[in-house]
Amino acid sequence: MTGTHQQIQTQSSDIDPMYATLERTTRFVWNHLLSIIAISFAWFLAAIPLVTIGPATVGAYRAVLSLRDDETVGIDREAVLETVREQFLHATLLAFVPFALFVVAVNYGLAYLASASVSAGLLALGCAYASLYAGLVAMPTLLGLATGKSAPAAVVDGYRWTAHHAVGAVAVAVVTTVLFVVSSLLTVAVALLFAGIACTLHIEFVAGVGDFDLETDRVEHDEHSSEPVDSRPISEVTKP
Repeated sequence: MTGTHQQIQTQSSDIDPMYATLERTTRFVWNHLLSIIAISFAWFLAAIPLVTIGPATVGAYRAVLSLRDDETVGIDREAVLETVREQFLHATLLAFVPFALFVVAVNYGLAYLASASVSAGLLALGCAYASLYAGLVAMPTLLGLATGKSAPAAVVDGYRWTAHHAVGAVAVAVVTTVLFVVSSLLTVAVALLFAGIACTLHIEFVAGVGDFDLETDRVEHDEHSSEPVDSRPISEVTKP
């Protein structure tokens, strides 16, 4: 009983961080407006083929994460390109899963309308639910890829985070959908603002509720690595 009560408290408390998330997102976007516009426009161009929406989103997440990093100034383009190259295939496949399930759900739905088959109707409902849940899991999963996690680790962490913050994940999805609709009505805003604001919103919410590692992998360079190495034989080096 206590465990159930704690779970209800955890899920209901996900709504409260949304207000703080919106405030932090607004402040962050305003402070980095030009970079947000650049991220949004790059995502819009990269996502035009639709099949590349996964890698485009991973790149946008990585760009926003670099803006949050105190050790970098502006967008770390090299880190963004490297992350997209490394995670391109994984991001493409993972982003395709919700869409594939949705297509299957639509097909079963059409079959149900045509034949009134109970099994087709149940399969349509099941695939539709699976598609929606896979879409919710995709957000923290792609964010995990952007931080440098392996695909299996990103999927596991994304699933666990969504299961632990189900209400919060739905709230983020609803706000993102509203943001997309509003920016689409403003036409040019969908290309210049949507992706940057949406990715910032997701990252700020995940950072606010915790339970997710947002530290990105960095390649540490030895400060003496640039010094020339003496390639002479040891006998010549030690010879007085």
